[in-house]
Formats: sequence, C-alpha cells, structure tokens
Amino acid sequence: MTARDYATVESAMLEWAQNHGDRGVFTTDTQLQVISWNLWLADATGITPADAIGQPLLELVPSLVERGLDQAYREALAGQVKVLSHSLHRYILPSASGEQMPQRGQISPLSGNGCIVGTLTIVEDVSERVATERELRARIAAAERARVNAENASRVKDEFLATLSHEIRTPLNAVLGWTQILLQSRDFDKATVQRAIEVIDRNASAQLTLISDMLDMARIATGKVRLEIVDLDVASIVESAMDAVQPAATARDVRLTTDFEPGLPTIRGDRDRLLQVVWNLLSNAVKFTDPGGQVSVHAGTTGTVLKITVVDTGHGIPAQFLPQVFERFKQADASSARRHGGLGLGLALVRELVEMHGGSVTADSPGVGHGATFTVSLPIAPRLPASPSIATASATIPSLGGIRVLVVEDEADSMEILVRSLTDVGASVKAVTSAREALDALRDDSDTPTDVVVTDIGMPGEDGFSLLQELRKLPEDRGGRVPAIAVTAYATVDDRRRALEAGFVAHIAKPFAPNALIATIARTVGTRPA
Repeated sequence: MTARDYATVESAMLEWAQNHGDRGVFTTDTQLQVISWNLWLADATGITPADAIGQPLLELVPSLVERGLDQAYREALAGQVKVLSHSLHRYILPSASGEQMPQRGQISPLSGNGCIVGTLTIVEDVSERVATERELRARIAAAERARVNAENASRVKDEFLATLSHEIRTPLNAVLGWTQILLQSRDFDKATVQRAIEVIDRNASAQLTLISDMLDMARIATGKVRLEIVDLDVASIVESAMDAVQPAATARDVRLTTDFEPGLPTIRGDRDRLLQVVWNLLSNAVKFTDPGGQVSVHAGTTGTVLKITVVDTGHGIPAQFLPQVFERFKQADASSARRHGGLGLGLALVRELVEMHGGSVTADSPGVGHGATFTVSLPIAPRLPASPSIATASATIPSLGGIRVLVVEDEADSMEILVRSLTDVGASVKAVTSAREALDALRDDSDTPTDVVVTDIGMPGEDGFSLLQELRKLPEDRGGRVPAIAVTAYATVDDRRRALEAGFVAHIAKPFAPNALIATIARTVGTRPA
C-alpha cells in the first residue's frame, strides 16, 4: 500500500472520528502500529495522539495482551470482526483515572482499495448503561423481595385467621351443644348434668384464655399494660401457678415437682403478671408432655439474677423452630392435623411480660422427643430507699428518687417523653443527643456518677452499639461499668437478641410504656457488677 493510500485512509478516519466524538476511534497498519488516535481516547486514557501515533499498539497498551485481545487483532487482519461486550471485558483500554470504565468495543479490519490495510477499533463508554442496568436489577430484586414478604404476610394472616376460627369455634361448639341438650330436656341424672357443667366450664375457660391472650398482646403492642409493683415472694407465685395447673396435669397423668433454693430473695414486680408468666410456661409444658411424663420447676439465684426454670419431658422443640419460639402466632405445627391447639400467643406474652420486668426468657431443647427447658431470669434489685410511690388510678409506680439517669436520644419528641417520665418519678436526669456527648458526660461525672444509661440504638454517626463499646472502655470511676438499657424502634426478635448479646441489660421497644421503663430502671440499678 502506498503512502498516498495511507494518507487517504487516515484522512477519512480522522474525519469519521471528528464526527463521532462520543467514542474512541483508533487505527493501525498491518504491523499494528497506531496511525490515528482521536481526542476522546486522549481524554479517556491520558495517552495523547502525539504519544500514540507511530507506536506499536500492543506495547502502547499492554493490557490488550493481558486480556488476550492480541488474537482479536490478528483475526481482524485476516478479515474478521470482533465485538467486545462490557460484561466480558470491564474495560478494553485503561482509563486515565486508574478506575475501571465499563466499555463496549469493536475490532474490525480496515480496508483500502479493496484490500485490508490495517485495523479499526471503536471503543464506547457504557458506564451510564451499566449503572442503569444495575439500578434496574436492584429495583427488580427489591420488588421481588416485597412480593415475597407480602405473600408471606398474607399466608401468615390466613393461617392465623384459620387457627383463630378453629380455636374459637371448637370450645364454642361444646358449650352450645351441651346447652341445647340441657334446654331440650330436663330428664337427666345428676352425673349427666355434672358432666355437662364441667364441659361448659372447661370450654368457656378456654375461650376466655384465648380472648385474654389476644387482648393482652394488643395492650402490650399499644403500650397500655400497667404493672402493680410490690414486693414478691417467688416461691408463692410458683406454688399458685402449680395449683392452677394441677387439675390439667392430673387429667393428663403428668407429675409436677418443685425445687426451691433455700432463702430465695424477694423481688419487686407485678404479682398477677408474673403469675401469668409461670402459669403460661407450666400450661405449655403440661400440654406438650405425654401421660406418665414430668414437669419440674426450679427457682434459684445466680449472682444478682433470680432464675425460674421449667423443665419438661415432653415432645421437645425442633432446632429450626427454637429461634422463633417466642414470636407471635408462631407454632412448630400450624397444620390442620396438629395435635395441640392454641394461637401461638402464650410464649410471646411470656417474653413481653418478663422483659417489662427488666428480665429475659430463653428456651432450649435437645430436639424432638427430648423435652424442653424454659428459663426466666429476673434481676434482683435491693429495695429502694423509703420514699413515697406515685399512685395512679390503675397502677403504683416506683419512685426513682436519688437515681441518676443519663438519657441518650437524638429525636426531640422521644427525648421529651423520656425526660418527663423519669423526672416525674424523682430521677435526676441528664439528657444528651449523641454518643459523643454521652461519653463526655460520663467522663465529667466523677463526683456524681451515673447509675444507669438509657439510650436509643439508631442514631446518626455512632449508634447505641458503638456507644456501649466505648462505654466499656472507660475506667470504672468514669462509668465504665454502668448498666445500659436500650429503648429503640428496632423491635424484632433479632434486634432484641443482638442488643442483649451486645451487653445491654434490657431491650425496650418503641413505642414504650413509661411505667415499664421506670420498672426496668428500678430493677436495673441493682444489677451493676461490684
């Protein structure tokens, strides 16, 4: 090919490149030496036309060899066209910034006067296209997750409504059935009448339990549960629950036993609610224990914690269901063929009521057929100094006089509720809006050390978990061991577990009942390690 032919081709290529400034265009001769290099390429790669023209392409851009594109150029000189997708080659030419630029390219033979005189390469930046595709995929994935969540929610709702209908209609059927029999005839012997009364009483009580559980859960969800705080003897609570469950245990031939450590300390709490906790655990254990089995209750102390443990020899809990055992409406067997009734609310109520008392509850089981163990842990707090309690129409709230509370909350309305609730019962409250301010306050409070920290979890910058980690690094006389309570809108089972595992002594979900927070603080001030 003559120099005139090259000049003609080069002139045509330069004209073409000038009319396509939105992409890179360069050409080589048959020896793969660069003969044209447009300004787009100079901006994209940092290699100017003066530095490129006349240079061997594969030495100028060694990454082409690394990607095996030298073969594509040999094929182009043989008359083949190679299209390069950005999905296979993140970039064809290196970018001036050093970052990967998604590119689409084409390597073609360059013809002149009916023969191949070199190669033509066109490179296009497809960053925006890739970003759009990525965003589209993310939106599709989010929509799919939303669809799955909606379907799961709908399925759970349908299962719950079906279970609710079954659990209400079954005892109602027995009540109405025996009522109609008694109304239709008066000619019954005493034993039959007694039998009818027992059936009606048992099934009416079952309905009352269902309705009470649903109402209690609704009250807890709306923060309307109030606690009557008094000094409590744990042994008497367990014995009362045992007396209530004994008839059901006798009917199923299940033996109940107790084991109390001597000298159990008194605790402060709501007798009826803690009785409800123990009764629920015992009823559940009896229900899932076969005839001839045993349910045992142990009460004792570990350090500053009082523990009530209910152990049964019943059906056990599948390992995959253990993490969900305290969730609302969750049942290991929710099918129509299940052996035991219920709405799946009893254990959820247990967890909520225990945590309102500043405690925690756990479940453990070696597996199906090997029984289960439920452990309620309640903090033992020394009796508060004699001071008047603040009475309301429906509850007795403990005074927090003399207790110093550091409140950490970045949201103004929530801060106001926290401060007002605590100062109304006599607490000395210092309020800050960030983790940094909280740490500074603790460092400065050597003369009047803080008794308890009440903090939000979700805060900008450093969250509640970061605050707790930094708190534990402080010297003890600067608040390094002060107990911390999480009051947060992160309210799932996993959120609660993560908070307790991180070291918070209690987790209270928003919206919270002020009385529940006050009761938790009253118990927590006695749990700080010596």
